[in-house]
Amino acid sequence: MERAQPLRLRESCCTVGKFEAFHRGHRKLIEKAKELCGRVKVISIRGKGEKLFTDKEREEIARRLGVELLNVPFSEVKNLSPRDFFKRLKEWGCSVLVVGEDWRFGKGRAGDVKIAEALGKEFGIEVITVPPETEDGEKIGASRIKDLLSKGDLDRANKLLGFPYFAGGVVVKGTSKGKEIGFPTVNVKPFKELPLPFGVYAVNLTVDGKTYRGVANYGRAPTLKNTEPLIEVFVPEVELPSLYGRTVKVEFLKFLRPEKRFPSVDELIKQIKLDVENLKEFWRLGVGAGE
Repeated sequence: MERAQPLRLRESCCTVGKFEAFHRGHRKLIEKAKELCGRVKVISIRGKGEKLFTDKEREEIARRLGVELLNVPFSEVKNLSPRDFFKRLKEWGCSVLVVGEDWRFGKGRAGDVKIAEALGKEFGIEVITVPPETEDGEKIGASRIKDLLSKGDLDRANKLLGFPYFAGGVVVKGTSKGKEIGFPTVNVKPFKELPLPFGVYAVNLTVDGKTYRGVANYGRAPTLKNTEPLIEVFVPEVELPSLYGRTVKVEFLKFLRPEKRFPSVDELIKQIKLDVENLKEFWRLGVGAGE
């Protein structure tokens, strides 16, 4: 019996889109491209407006997925005809293009998959289409994820992402009031505005590749009167070293309660103790292992 020959990978696959979130729908395209090619390039068309992830965070996700990320300003391609768009793809080194079945491209979204296949033959680019990834009968998209995050529905948002929503930030000096009341926090100034409601969350805090489970308040901490929104992370039963000035990563796993102002610090302490108990119950359920 003949031994099966290994699949010969094509030279270079590209996939094109906004790729704002690298959610499950995006990763379906990437997985198909990786089946076909030894090298995969994600061409991300970047417009204006608030983003779920910073470019640096998206580069981290791309590295983890083993793909090359090319960020292209929308202004650079918005006036290209479908034919000129394919010419640009050729210049970017694409020999295989993997896109969704409903992909549109070119000025005024004039190009569709049929036009892409015809242009692909002209430019020597093989066009592969992939059906959309859905959840509960609805296509997964960044706007749907943003809406869920804005409601604090991390269970569903993280399910659509395929990994916990996260934010990078720098550790800044706080008021030390948390330490004074027995709950020292790592105060993280995020590199972006978060789409999350102010409140208390079960989180993972990652520093230099090491991850700690904790509880965090995202907001202005009205009882202790922060002046700007911070992510204040308390890690129970662990004494962390000084992290001032360090860049860390915070993964948001579950929304525990909204932020509120307490009539006294004593009332705040009672609530933090309850938050920690709720966090431990969350852990006991076997959740919160990270990405």
